[in-house]
Amino acid sequence: MTARCSTYSAMATVGFLICSLVSITLSLLYFTELRWLPDVSRCRHYVSSEFQNGDAEPTVNNTKMIMFWTRAANTRNWLSFPENETTRFLASLTKCSRDCILTSDHSKFRQADMLLFYRSEKPDWPKRRYANQFYAHYTLEAPNWLHGSQYLHQYDGGINITINFRRDADFYFPYNLVLPVTSNAVYQPRIAHRNKTKMVVWPVSHCITESRREYYAHELSKYIDVEIYGACGRHKCSKAKHRPCVMQWEAEFMFYLSFENSICEDYITEKTFVPLQYEIIPVVLGGGNYSRDTPPHSVINARDFKSPNELANYLILLAADEQRYRSYFQWKTHYQIVGGIMLFLCRLCEALHENKLPLHSARTHYAEYWLGVHGEKCDNGLVPRMRKRGKW
Repeated sequence: MTARCSTYSAMATVGFLICSLVSITLSLLYFTELRWLPDVSRCRHYVSSEFQNGDAEPTVNNTKMIMFWTRAANTRNWLSFPENETTRFLASLTKCSRDCILTSDHSKFRQADMLLFYRSEKPDWPKRRYANQFYAHYTLEAPNWLHGSQYLHQYDGGINITINFRRDADFYFPYNLVLPVTSNAVYQPRIAHRNKTKMVVWPVSHCITESRREYYAHELSKYIDVEIYGACGRHKCSKAKHRPCVMQWEAEFMFYLSFENSICEDYITEKTFVPLQYEIIPVVLGGGNYSRDTPPHSVINARDFKSPNELANYLILLAADEQRYRSYFQWKTHYQIVGGIMLFLCRLCEALHENKLPLHSARTHYAEYWLGVHGEKCDNGLVPRMRKRGKW
């Protein structure tokens, strides 16, 4: 009996050391590229459950495994998120209400409860599929981007769980979420209004887009100053220095053009959520429901105006009225912007444990799910219609 207890004690010590090593590794990953996914959640399970129960060999009967089967194209990051945000989530995965393992180790395929397939890369299906496994397709890309992939049809009959930004997804996975603020502190503006001497900034890397947003921006620039940063303009800001650039823009500019490259249902990206986290007003153009999915009175929707000229006139009047301008930041007292990834994997974990996953069969026409039967999920003819109607 003494020998057995000593064995448990030694194993618990080893388990604790392994967890400590993973924690240190996660800290280091803040400063390096994420190249793999450690089995972060397993640590809590081994130390708190198996060793205390006295089992000689740890088991994972009460642990669900979520496996990343494919990664984002041209990246070592399996979640297709900035390294610091991905690492931060992995560190917090141990705080989920149920135990789950998050891994990219294909050798553990048989043990996986769910396989995640990213975006529309060639799925490269496992050679055998087990009845107890869910196959989930997750993406943050617009439907028309997915439609352009020659591999999309290969998902027909294979995917039975969808994870994306659409409200009709099995799991809603937006770029960001708007949540109530827990404190009672009143938000105090940081940037002096008088120092904002410029009107509109437009960071943009794709010059010709499905949405034809460039036509609208060009017309808008005839009536108000628009400074373009990135591949399509004279001013540069590297992705490595993106945060310092945004901080510079909020100090100098009144407005931030947040025009989506695709006008699709529920599609609101970082183009809107990044400026919302600063003191600069986003001017949005997209297919999402901004009244529902952004804080109240936080953005200016170009679709609410008859023409770019009318929008420019409103922006000029607003910039000249400090009180009205600052009213677009009052929401910060009551709401905050958080990353969607920080929530969805824990929700997946809980659903796997509680058998709450949708019970529909695999989708046989996956392209129709994304685009609609007649392509109604995207409306990239919006700007051309606005041009024709407004004669600009």
